[in-house]
Amino acid sequence: MLTDVRLWLLIILSIAMLFTIEAIEEFVEGSWPQLKRPYDFWGTFGELRNLWIAVAMFVLPGLVLTILNLAILLIRDLPHSSVHVLGTIFVVVGWLVFLLTAINLAGIGTYLRTVGFVVPLALLLILGVGDLLLLISLFDIFPDDLRSFLPFDNGETNGPDV
Repeated sequence: MLTDVRLWLLIILSIAMLFTIEAIEEFVEGSWPQLKRPYDFWGTFGELRNLWIAVAMFVLPGLVLTILNLAILLIRDLPHSSVHVLGTIFVVVGWLVFLLTAINLAGIGTYLRTVGFVVPLALLLILGVGDLLLLISLFDIFPDDLRSFLPFDNGETNGPDV
């Protein structure tokens, strides 16, 4: 079990989720240095900031769906499908671009000042497709009987049979 790559990936994603929640909270509550002034001719500051907040709100469900899919695959010892891989790639790419932009690593935030609406709209599309693929794959692997999903269930019932 400890040699399974999926377990370590699950641990890494869970830790990354904590840092992402902090970065999104800081972004939503505080002023973002890259977005303090309006852009050239692309509209007002508020519209662009709302797009970036929408991207942040697409990142969170994508990471949660990735963690849920990975946990179910690990617990039930199921193989991954191409839908899992493709959805995870879309979510992770969108997450990384958003996170690099939010922390302004290597001047990416400064560069995105000149791009305007293109990057947040592209990230919304990428994250939307990734979220949808991961949701479809979650429905595919989610157990029909939740009692069989519990690792400590041995077939006993605690109440009267109905």
